[in-house]
Amino acid sequence: MNQSAPVSPLATSDASTLKADLAFFEARLSLASGMADTSYQRAQSKVFQVLGKALAERLSQLGAGPLATDPARARRVERA
Repeated sequence: MNQSAPVSPLATSDASTLKADLAFFEARLSLASGMADTSYQRAQSKVFQVLGKALAERLSQLGAGPLATDPARARRVERA
């Protein structure tokens, strides 16, 4: 069985994959908002915030359209 190493979401240059990953992180943050009772949950929220910002920056670098530069989306990622 050939096991491949996990690929960082930032390593891809496929805009649709990055958009899907960003949507996942935003969904996780919206579910976790106000429910970070433990240090693990707070750390998990912080990781999703950082990764979401990094993915949004990568999309912007790729020129992936309005989704990457949408100010409302950027505020949601920063606020969370």
